[in-house]
Amino acid sequence: MTVGQTGAVIVGIVTVAAGIVSGHADAVVMGLPLLILAAWAWDRRPRAASGEQAMDAAPSAPTTVELIGDRTPRDGALGYRLRLDAAPGVEAVQLRVLELGVRPRVHVVASSPGRPVEFRGRVRTPHSGPQRVVAIEWRLVASGGAFLSDIDGPVSFDRTITPAFAPIGALPLPRRLTGMTGSHDSSRPGDGGDFHDIDRFRPGDRLRRIDWKTTARLARDPGELYVRRTRAQADATVFVIIDSADDVGENVDTWAVFNPVESGTTSLDVTRSAASSIAAGYLRQGDRVALTDLAVPGRVVRPGAGTRHLDRLLRSIAATAPSGAQRTTRRAPLVTPGAAVFLLSTFLDDHPAVAALQFAASGHRVIAVDVLPPARTDTLTTERRIAHRLIMMDRANRLTALARGGVELLPWGLDVIDAEREAMLLSLSRPRQQRAGAVR
Repeated sequence: MTVGQTGAVIVGIVTVAAGIVSGHADAVVMGLPLLILAAWAWDRRPRAASGEQAMDAAPSAPTTVELIGDRTPRDGALGYRLRLDAAPGVEAVQLRVLELGVRPRVHVVASSPGRPVEFRGRVRTPHSGPQRVVAIEWRLVASGGAFLSDIDGPVSFDRTITPAFAPIGALPLPRRLTGMTGSHDSSRPGDGGDFHDIDRFRPGDRLRRIDWKTTARLARDPGELYVRRTRAQADATVFVIIDSADDVGENVDTWAVFNPVESGTTSLDVTRSAASSIAAGYLRQGDRVALTDLAVPGRVVRPGAGTRHLDRLLRSIAATAPSGAQRTTRRAPLVTPGAAVFLLSTFLDDHPAVAALQFAASGHRVIAVDVLPPARTDTLTTERRIAHRLIMMDRANRLTALARGGVELLPWGLDVIDAEREAMLLSLSRPRQQRAGAVR
């Protein structure tokens, strides 16, 4: 007998006894229904399979619970399937389903003897990065609802959604290349690059580099030879620095209380896509790329090259989540000398701007990638709209200070492929003299 049935019997007996002793028939009438219902529930309790042993307790917990989900989204959604093997005598399973961005919903699924209970669903995944797609709690129902087990679970289904990206084609290079080999022409003479200059033959120069026409024209002494020198080729070292301190969406109304459905594309969505595009573009050219997080100093992927390193970087970028970390330090991350720095941030506070200026003052080429999505303010109150304008004014002042401090700005929009962004990257990838001439 369950606790509820026992309580009904006790209350019914006490009420009937009190009515008989006091001579009040209404008390007897109130107590009799409780006794009748308890007797009916006892008679209707689930029987064992043999029909001899009664089930006088709440249904036992399921033997196995399995939640399986899709590995990759299809049409912007992930499917999942819950399989639950219930104990004999269970008539239904009550599920409390909490899907991403949706309020909890309760479903009751009937149970058939000898067959597992199954529940399927699909969840929209509007964002990239690590997400809890669905969490499910359950309890078992028997005897028409007279028997209920305790709430069990939850069992959850988590996925890390890979961002959409396209490797950039135009690659802004560091001010000086420090590698010994690669695909870019350095400023020092060597083998494999474009023409550098004409110089006298020295010990160590290869005979095939002798320029006989120049020798015939310039040689003054017997045996004087001239060689054609080319530029040495080197690889670039690039640091991609992301700022995971906050994650704000297009809908400014969700900045205070995040809602994954109503927020629209968020700054970390743009950050993951931009960082993946930058890393893939440089690594496909044979350069070395590193990754670090401005808000989490210990989260670092050291410089490396190759396909395996690209996979490592893409996994780390996709796993980036809002840290919400307080700015406990003002020290910028350590960067290899001579490396180019891509700093991806919303620049809603001073710390990323200060770090970018520190990198620029140390001689690095710094490109500040603005990942703040275009704002939607149509649902804001007057007070919030004014507050948003003040925040944007402070942000504009920071971006102006960055430009004056030698930091190059690169807005990164919502589209994976953007012709305007490609044109800006192409301009940034030109040598400094060509960029200066274009400006004039």
